[in-house]
Amino acid sequence: MKKTNGETAGWFRWFKRISFTLLVLALVVLAAGHYYVTKQVRWLPGESFSGVPTQELQQLEGVLESHVQVLAGEIGERSIYIPGGMRSAERYIIEQFASFGLDPQIQHYTVEAELIQQTTMRLLRNHGIRLKGKLAVYPNALGDAVLKNIWVEIPGTLNPKRLLVVGAHFDTVRNTPGANDNGSGIAALLELARVLSIVRPQVTVILVALSAEELPIGGIKGASGSSVFLDELLERNRTPFGMVSLETMGYYSDLEGSQKYPAPLDRYYPSQGNFIAFVSDSSSRKFVRDFAGRFRQHAEIASQGATLPVSLVPDVLRSDHEAYVLHGIPGMMVTDTANFRYPDYHRNTDTVEKVNIENLARVVQGLIGAIIDMQ
Repeated sequence: MKKTNGETAGWFRWFKRISFTLLVLALVVLAAGHYYVTKQVRWLPGESFSGVPTQELQQLEGVLESHVQVLAGEIGERSIYIPGGMRSAERYIIEQFASFGLDPQIQHYTVEAELIQQTTMRLLRNHGIRLKGKLAVYPNALGDAVLKNIWVEIPGTLNPKRLLVVGAHFDTVRNTPGANDNGSGIAALLELARVLSIVRPQVTVILVALSAEELPIGGIKGASGSSVFLDELLERNRTPFGMVSLETMGYYSDLEGSQKYPAPLDRYYPSQGNFIAFVSDSSSRKFVRDFAGRFRQHAEIASQGATLPVSLVPDVLRSDHEAYVLHGIPGMMVTDTANFRYPDYHRNTDTVEKVNIENLARVVQGLIGAIIDMQ
C-alpha cells in the first residue's frame, strides 16, 4: 500500500528531528572530549618554553655526555643476558655517587632462572612477533639473576619527613647499548646527585638507580627493581609522596610528523617531537601538575603533560613509576615518549650520537630546579 503525502512528510520530519538530535549529541561529545583532553589530560601550570634558549650549558652537557659515553659507549649492553655489563654499570654508578661525598646503599635481590625462563616463554607466546629480537631464552648456565638497586638519600632542609623518590633504570633490552634507553636517564640521575649534594632540597630525596625495568624480569609481577625497592620502603613505613621516573629523555626532532601518539591524542598534541613529556595515570594528575609547573619555571625546553586512565592508554605506566601508582602513590615518568618518537628505541642503533645532549641538559636543568623547589 502506498504511503500518502502526509505520511511521507511525517516520516521526513521525524528523520530530520532524529538526525538533528544525533548531530547535537555528537557535537556535545566532541566538545566534552576536547574539554577533557585540553583542560584535564593535557593542561599544566605555567607556559611551555618557546623561543631561543639564552643559557649556555656546555659544562653540564659535557658531564652528561661523559656519563652516556661510559654507559653505552664503553660498557654497552646491560641486561641479564650479559651479567658483566650489569656489574660494570653498578660499579660505575656506585663510584659516581661516592665521588659526590654521598653514601651509596645497595639493595640485593635474586630472581630464579626458572621463573625468568617461564616468563620469557609466556611473553614470546603472547607477543612473539612484537618481541622478536628483544628476548632470548634465558640459559640455565647463567643461573639465577642477581640484581642490585643502588641509592642515595639526601635529607630535606625544610620538610625532611616528606620523601620524594627519583629513579632511573640502568638495564637495557637484549642486544642494545642503551644510550637513550636509559643511559640518558642514569646520566640525569647522577647529575642530580652531584648538584643536590651541594644545594640541598627542601624535602628528603632518594635518588635510586634501578635494575630490571626491561623484559623479561620487568614482566614478572613484583620483580622489577622499582617494585622491590618500593616494597622495602613500605616495610620501613617510609611512604613517599611521589615518584619521578627518568625514562628515555634524549631524542628530539623538529620534523613534522616525527611525534606519534595513541589515537586520538594526535588531535591535541604537537606533531613535532621537540618537547619533554610528563606522563602518568589520571590518579597522579595533581602531582604531575605540581612538579611540571615547577619544572617550567626553570627549563628552557618545550614541555607537555598527559595524565590518562591506564585502562584507556596502558602506555602511561610503562616505566618505573608503575609500581608506585598501583600502590596508590602518585608517580610519573619524564620522557621523550620513547617508541612514539625515537626510531632507534630498543634497537642496537640506540647509540651515543643519537642522544641530543644539549636538550638533555636543558631537561636536567629543569629537573634540578623542580626538585629543589618541592615542598
